Amino acid sequence: MKPLSLELEVFQVRRVCFGEKTSFKEGVLTICKDELIAAVQSDDLVNYRVDLALPGDSVRILPVKDVIEPRMKTASEKFFPGVLAPVYSEKLGSWGDGKTTVLRGCTVITTGQIVFYQEGLIDMSGPGAEYSIFSRNCNVVVCADKVPSLSQTEHEKAVRLMGLKAAVYLARAAAGCTPDAVETYSLTKVSPDLPRIGLVYLVLAQGLLHDNYIYGKNPQQFHTMFLSPNEFMDGALVSGNCVTACDKNTTYDHMNHPVIRELYQRHGKDLNFVGVITSPISPILSDKERCAHAIVNMARTLNLDGVIVVEEGGGNPETDLMMICGRAEKAGIKTVLMLHENCGSNGASQGLTIVSEAAD
Repeated sequence: MKPLSLELEVFQVRRVCFGEKTSFKEGVLTICKDELIAAVQSDDLVNYRVDLALPGDSVRILPVKDVIEPRMKTASEKFFPGVLAPVYSEKLGSWGDGKTTVLRGCTVITTGQIVFYQEGLIDMSGPGAEYSIFSRNCNVVVCADKVPSLSQTEHEKAVRLMGLKAAVYLARAAAGCTPDAVETYSLTKVSPDLPRIGLVYLVLAQGLLHDNYIYGKNPQQFHTMFLSPNEFMDGALVSGNCVTACDKNTTYDHMNHPVIRELYQRHGKDLNFVGVITSPISPILSDKERCAHAIVNMARTLNLDGVIVVEEGGGNPETDLMMICGRAEKAGIKTVLMLHENCGSNGASQGLTIVSEAAD
């Protein structure tokens, strides 16, 4: 059997500027503003604007909707399966496999006042810049106004598609160029003596614009599933989440998840990274019970020795973590939970909504 093997062909973007034609050469990404706007246009948005926000600029970007790294499959120049590309075709093959073009150091940022305060900000200079990884990137900021008849849900979708289209358009600028580096990701066979570790990736799917999309579908429609970590790098999960900025993961975060990357780095050294159990975070208690049951049964079926559980959001999603932790530990599977505590301005408030004795 041939395992999935993903090659990220990395093009390092050192400078971004506007010009008459979109191109990439020697680290410089030149963007034709009119061509980019034409590539992202839809009937739902008007008054498109494109701006550049570069490291050190006296610029604050807000309200931030999403951040996306420009990527495409090198052969087909398509990306984001189930959204802008087919989930499968004979020509495309499998997602998480083959070659993918990455413009590193450049990000597309979408903005728009969709749900009042629940968006973020990025400072490109000053003390605020220290608190965002995106302040170090060359950012292409895309904005548009909605047509009057558009609902909030339709507005979110239109802005989401605008950002994804812009990211693919920019990635195409590197077509035919030689990458600066190639990173290969494949879960090769390793020593059977190494502990078998899985990542439990909880995806917010709570309705009211607190949703994400896996292969173009809202995870509310899904049961717990097993995915290759390569599929995350290949755009299978995109953010449609308008939750408070400090509680959300952007599409960039899903494609560059630091836990996936570190587990890959340690694969074959001190652990055996088996893969990713992906499950929706529903606000409904019966769904939480169903998913926690499925996650632990899947971990047992995969003979996992341990799992790392990562969440998105806060509040009721902490219930999911504690359910999974208690049941996994009871089944003999060691757990590590990754979440943040909101303890109030003086640090004296209860930081989590619920805890389990197993979460020690």
